[in-house]
Parts: sequence; structure tokens; C-alpha cells
Amino acid sequence: AAEACFGHRLMMDRIVPGGVTDDVGEGGIKALRALLETVRTSFPGVVEIYDNTASLQDRTVTTGYLSPTLARAFGAGGYVGRASGRAFDARKAVAYAPYDELEFEAPVRDDGDVNARVWIRIREVEQSLKLIDQILERLPKGRLHTDRAKSGGAREGLALVEAFRGDVLVAVRIGEDGLIERCHMRDPSWFQWPLLEVAIEGNIVADFPLCNKSFNCSYSGHDL
Repeated sequence: AAEACFGHRLMMDRIVPGGVTDDVGEGGIKALRALLETVRTSFPGVVEIYDNTASLQDRTVTTGYLSPTLARAFGAGGYVGRASGRAFDARKAVAYAPYDELEFEAPVRDDGDVNARVWIRIREVEQSLKLIDQILERLPKGRLHTDRAKSGGAREGLALVEAFRGDVLVAVRIGEDGLIERCHMRDPSWFQWPLLEVAIEGNIVADFPLCNKSFNCSYSGHDL
């Protein structure tokens, strides 16, 4: 669907300074709507299997507990933070476009275990379906790209956006010569890896993969 919409399966180099490189054609919109329908049809069955299988619940409920106190202390974002009671979502807190005009909820739980993180992600899938529907209904007309004139002097900017793991912060400074002088990128995994270490304490070895993947931290994101 991504390739049909944007010409690249991983959407690399589609968003550029000043706009985007490709429009979403009629074929892309149809592909997206078909994908949405497929997910809406199949996803509830997957959720029902998880919710009604006692052996699965036995492995996830109370496993990998992260307390709300630690989630707040470390500024844990995304499903890790929201599964432990920290109701932060940059799309709402910063309210940047287009989320300032879209209706959605950021689900929150406070039980803080693997099961809670699973349910947060389930609810986020449901919210994502609603968001994509709204975006497809209000795609704007006009140019895809605006040429950015070079501005004299040094410039500096900062952005905070919500990614699927949580809030991502990027700060960039451009010097007098138009080249990047400094750049700081902070991935949400920076705050979450230490919390995983706490969450696995007291669990059996066989439960480590459940704890690890319920956090799903990024190795490269931390290395930034």
C-alpha cells in the first residue's frame, strides 16, 4: 500500500524540505481503503484469540511490570508510558498539524504489565484506522512542494513529534554557510531501555522475550 501511494515500500525520501515528492493518486487511495477494510475485518479476530486464550493471559498478566512512578520519572512515552499511566502524547500536548484538526484518543492504562502494553497497542491500531479515514477524507488540494529560498544567517529549530514508540525530539542548527553545525536527535528508546531492565526483574527467563518485545525498543534509536 505504501508503494502504491508513495512510490516506495518504505517511503524513503518521500518527505523533503518544503513538502513531499509524490502525490497520492487514485490507485494509492484505493489501496489504502482496501488495506483499512482488510485490517478492520481480520484484526478483531486476532484480538479475540488473545483475549480469550487463558494460556496467553497467564504469560502476559502481571509479567514485566513497570510502575507509573518510574514511567513518569523517566519520561517514558508511547505505549510503554501510556500502559503505566503516563498519558503523554505529543500529537495532543503539542497539537501540531494535522492532529490539531483530527479526532482521536490516546488510550491509557495503569496496570503496567505486558498485557497492558498489548492492549494499548490494540487500541492504538483502532485509533489509527480512524485517523487514516479522516485524513483520506480531507486531503488538501494544491502544490506538493514549495521551493525554500536560502535565508541568510544562522538558523536553529526544534521539533517534537509522536512516533509509534513515543515522542521523538530533533534539534538542528544551520550555520552561516548553510551547513548543519549541530544536530541532536533523541529517540524515545533512550528513556525506555533502562526501564526494561527494571521490568524484567523477578520474571522467569522464559518471559524475557515477552518483556523485551512488549517494550520493542530501538537499538539504533538509542545509539543516536
